[in-house]
Amino acid sequence: MARWLTTGAELIGWWAVLTGLWIVLIGTVDTLEWAVGAGAALLAAGAACGARRAVDRR
Repeated sequence: MARWLTTGAELIGWWAVLTGLWIVLIGTVDTLEWAVGAGAALLAAGAACGARRAVDRR
């Protein structure tokens, strides 16, 4: 159970940072741009969590 919570917290953390970076870099934010950025950030956050887990499994 604790592993699920830490993975979820890590995923949310990555998502928040990447979404924030997206918003800063694009300047003006339209609703569609925010949705696309949030979706792309979620995919990238999942990849970052997966990559970290792959490295930690040694």
